[in-house]
Order: sequence, then structure tokens, then C-alpha cells
Amino acid sequence: MENNQNPVVYLSAEFGIDNNLPTYSGGLGILAADTLNEAANQEFPMIGIGILYKGKEYIQHITSDGKMETRDSDFDHDSSFLRAAMTDGKPIVITIDLENYKVLVKAYKIRLSQKVILYFLSSDVDGNPPEWISDMDTLYGGDINSQIRQQILLGIGGAKLIKALGITPSVYHINEGRPCFIVWELVSELMRNEKISYSQALERVKSKIVYTNHTLVAAGNLTYPVSTLDHWAAPFARAMGVDTNFLIKEGLINPETFSITKYALNISKIQSAVSKIHGEYCKKQWPEYNWIPITNGVQMNRWQDSDFRNPNLTDRQIWDLHMIKKRELESTVIKRTGIGYDPERLVIVWARRLADYKQPQIIFSDLDRIKSILKNPLMPIQLLFAGNSHTGDAGAKSIIESIIKLFATELNGHAIFIPNYNISLANHLVSGADVWLNTPQGGLEACGTSGMKALANGVLQCTVIDGWTHEVNWDGIGWTLEPTNIAENFYNTLEFEIAPTYYKKNQNGLPIEWIVKMKKSINIARNFSTERMLKEYFEFLYKPIDNTLCFNI
Repeated sequence: MENNQNPVVYLSAEFGIDNNLPTYSGGLGILAADTLNEAANQEFPMIGIGILYKGKEYIQHITSDGKMETRDSDFDHDSSFLRAAMTDGKPIVITIDLENYKVLVKAYKIRLSQKVILYFLSSDVDGNPPEWISDMDTLYGGDINSQIRQQILLGIGGAKLIKALGITPSVYHINEGRPCFIVWELVSELMRNEKISYSQALERVKSKIVYTNHTLVAAGNLTYPVSTLDHWAAPFARAMGVDTNFLIKEGLINPETFSITKYALNISKIQSAVSKIHGEYCKKQWPEYNWIPITNGVQMNRWQDSDFRNPNLTDRQIWDLHMIKKRELESTVIKRTGIGYDPERLVIVWARRLADYKQPQIIFSDLDRIKSILKNPLMPIQLLFAGNSHTGDAGAKSIIESIIKLFATELNGHAIFIPNYNISLANHLVSGADVWLNTPQGGLEACGTSGMKALANGVLQCTVIDGWTHEVNWDGIGWTLEPTNIAENFYNTLEFEIAPTYYKKNQNGLPIEWIVKMKKSINIARNFSTERMLKEYFEFLYKPIDNTLCFNI
């Protein structure tokens, strides 16, 4: 199958393809996996390439005294569902030539359909330098040199894997800047094979590359000292017979600093953003590029409960189904925490990767006020929180611990922190909540997809307008929060609008106004599917590069 078409090669530093596979950190990984799953659904030819991390400090655990600690994943790729990538009956072993030594790379794969395969690269190979082996410990871990080595593995290793498989891609789709060093290998190969100059080869390679920016936050737009990049680029430059500056000049933001985002922008033919408002932000920050906004989506087969796909559900049916999902969520919470609650309560969920700009603590600004609202005996409310921290974000651990302490004391009985936020827990949260709460700092949420998953299951939104939520008229569907006054706005909305609407039942025990909002939510969710997103990728990103690609859905 691998070489029977000219697929899109989709490169990402993370893929959240399986609950137990420690190759994702947050929304980027889930989106990448959703994209490949949708391509598999539509039999659209696509090859995914990522890195096979071992999951060191991957599992979040809360101790009995409320402290957060991390534990290693016990996932063993050699004895797992992953299979070694093969050619001619032999496992593929890639060689990356560096300064006076070679790095060996193994490739593993998951076949998602006849036309879609996801490959993972690993430098955890016997005989490799110890730093290249330890680089596989965890996603986004390590120092600057470790980060660059991972990016060389993804980019250079990815290009070499494609060649070993005999694939001729129609398009290379780079997600964030981390895979951008693929250009070095693609250019080098063209120079060798066609005896052309570096500049000529770069223009040829550039004509096949699409770049998507997924965030304006610094963690997704890394910069490095030029002296460090010189060191890593040098062996590749020598192999091409050019000065090192040729390999890095497109990424220079000043003589001392290299930006992987600027490099990705300059070595790609088409640049895309992940929502309409994110496209506007990108145009302001990088006005010299022609940004194409394509709003992210979620893979409905993966995230929407199949019962909610029936457009003819009665009010009673939709509410009974919703209560089943609420009880399933409560059961999951008990299994993970040992703490239960009444699922008849109004259940509000805040769940996503923990970061400062997502402002997880902002609703606790007036503790007395939130406590009185949650503990109102006539309209009791259950608050559920979940979220893992970025490996490199030391401050997130203290945020989690302060929230846990607060939940165990002042908000005890009405607030629970659920540890180890992963794909399995997310599935229960996005279907078993009543309200999905989103409180980011305005202007920093490029898109956000967790709310889309909840929306598809009839979970109502209470959100700051940013990212994808800019694209919905929330009147009669959900509730919006003012970004400059989130806490006070949330208290008033919760106390005087959300809770009364939930608890207002008719003679049959149904909250009719709430159910109307649920139905509207489910109906508009189709606008935020990967089916729509992949169509737009094809139309606006892939087809302009290779008009021989076919996509028939």
C-alpha cells in the first residue's frame, strides 16, 4: 500500500492516537490523531510521522496529602500493538550522519486504513549515544540540544523514512515548526540526484510544503541561539557542500536568534491558521504571509456518542441518554478518586492542558461567592477539574496542588480534581458534563477543540469568546464570558442563568429550555468536524500544491 499513491505526509511532534501510547501532551496531539482518523474514514491517502516517546513521568498521580507527582508509563512499544516498519521483509533502520558519529533510527507503525498509516520514529536503539536514547524519554523534555535532536529525528528521520518506504509525497504538511528540518534532507537529496544548486533545490522543496501554526504561545514557537543551530546544521551543510548559513538563514529573526516558526514560514508555500480569529492574529504578527484560516475540527466517530447522531430524538430520549452519560462519568470519577457525587446535580467541567493563559484558577477569585453558589441547597452544583501540565512548565504543578487543596477544604463536597487527564477520561467528561467551562486569557486561544467535543454531545458551553467560539452565535445556545471580567461574569451567569435553567423542570421532570439548547448545540457541532476540516485542507492547502490529488466525499 505504502507507495501505491502519492499521499500527503503529515508531520507532528505528537499524536494522541491511543489512550496508553505516551506520544501526546495536549490538543495538538489529539487534533493530529483526529486528522489521520478522518483521513482513514474517507480513504484519503495520508502518512503520519511522529516520535515514539517512552512516557517517562507521563502519568499524573495525586498523593493522599494532595501533592502532584508523575509516574512513568509502563507502555512497552516492542511488545505492543505497534509493528516495526518493514521493507523487503526486513525492519527499516535509518541512519542519520552527524559529526563523527551516526545515529540509528527505528520506525514503528499503526495502520489506520488501506491508505492511511501512522509511523513513529525512535532513536532508542542499542549503540546510539546515550543522549539520543534519553531524548526518547518524554515529549518536550530536555534542554535546548535535546529539543533540537528530537526535531532532527522528526525532520531528517522523517524524510529518510519516506525514501526508505519508496513514497513520493504530493504534499508535506508541517504542524508547528518542530518538523521543519525535513527541508535539510529533502534539499540534500535533490541536490545529489539532480545536480542542482542549494537555492534551486530549496525552491523545489518549498513548493511542496504546507505549514500550520497552532498557537501564538511561546512554547509552540521556539527560538534557539544561532551558535547552537550552527553546531547541529554543520554536518548537513558539509554533506551538501554549502555554508551552514544557507541552512538556517530563513529562520533568523536577528543575527543571534533562530526561530523555528520563521523558518517554517519561509520554507513553506502555504501557511494556515487554525481558526478565523487565529488567522487574524497571525496576520498581525506575520503580515508578510498569506494566511489561510481553516478552523480545527474533531473526529465525530471518536468523540460524539453514537446515540446523539440520531436527529429524531425526543426530549425524553435525549435527557435519558444524557443522564446515562452523567452516571457513567460519576462512576469514572469514583474509580479515579474514590469520591462520588449526586449525578442529578448540575455538573460543570473545566478540563484541558493546564497552562497560565488558560486561567484555571480565575473562577476562585472570590472564594466566598463561588462557594455559596456551588453549595446552594436548592440548586447544588458539582465542579469537576482535570488537566495535566506541560513537561517544561514547573509552575503548573503548583497550580494543580493549590486547586486540590482548595477542593479538599473550602469547596469540599462540591468540587473534585480528577487525576491523569487522558483520552479515556476526556471521552467521559465531554459526554457526561452539563456545562463545559472555558476561561482563557483573550487573544491566546488559537482554536481549542475540547469544547467542540462537548458540543457534539449536547454539553452546553460557558466560554470566553476566543478561538473557534468566535464563529458561533451563542444566543439561545450557551453563555459567553467577558475576557476582562471573567470571574464576576461567571458568578452572575452561573447563579442567575445557568443553574435556574438547569433546575427548571416541567411536570414530566424535563428541563425543556435546557434540552432545546442541547439540541441546538448538537446541530451546530457538524460545523466543527474533521470531515469539514479535511475537505478544507484538501481544497485550500493540498490541491493548490498538487491538483492531481483526489478527494471524493
